[in-house]
Amino acid sequence: MAERNYTVGRGEVHFAPFLTGTQKIAGYRYLGNTPEFSLNFESETLDHYNSDRGIREKDESVTMEVARSGTLTADDIMAKNLALFLFGTAETVSVAGAVAATETISSVKLGDSYALGVTDSNPVGVLSLSNLVVKNEAGTTTYAAGTDYLFTPSTALLTFLDEGSINDGDNVELSYDVNSHNYESITSGSEPIQGALKFITYNPVGKKFDWLFPYVKVHPNGDLNLKGDEWQTLPFSFDVLRKSGLEAVYVNGAPYTP
Repeated sequence: MAERNYTVGRGEVHFAPFLTGTQKIAGYRYLGNTPEFSLNFESETLDHYNSDRGIREKDESVTMEVARSGTLTADDIMAKNLALFLFGTAETVSVAGAVAATETISSVKLGDSYALGVTDSNPVGVLSLSNLVVKNEAGTTTYAAGTDYLFTPSTALLTFLDEGSINDGDNVELSYDVNSHNYESITSGSEPIQGALKFITYNPVGKKFDWLFPYVKVHPNGDLNLKGDEWQTLPFSFDVLRKSGLEAVYVNGAPYTP
């Protein structure tokens, strides 16, 4: 009886971005759980027909081009996966502590919330602070937390209350201590991220074949639902390209002793 090679596909997707300015890679990074991973190969042919007698019959066909691509979905919403989705970079930002930092909020609008420490180079602002003091422009009145304003440490937002003693259009002076802290930062970019992609097979049924794509360009490919009742997923597509001196795709089975 012939061997049956029925397969149920499972496996891990690993990605190694090219080092800056090169097509060389360092280590592969596991993308976490990927519920979907699929490939699509399309080819275009130039056909020739003999039309000397009777019906035209195809007597030659030449493959003129092939396009290889794929899609994958990741549901591990880690910083580096988000950066991949945004064509961007992920890094850990370290913020040094500071005592008695000051700033002015001009023309306050009651009910609005304000991020503190925002600058052109730091649009996020200060994410961890303490000892906040809010005063009028002259510095003669200190406003009360819970009565004149609310400060929410978890979001680092300052909200001026309608029922307090601060008026619309007032200028207020702030002072606070910046706590030393780190945070993950993801910044978007404008170019697809290039690298090598590896699919390591862990099939419950079927032979083991691992796939290597030495050169791919990864693109976001769909919606990231930031709010909803389902698990968040990151949909990607990727183009499989030909790297100089290599083939586009390598597939290898499990090693064995001959």
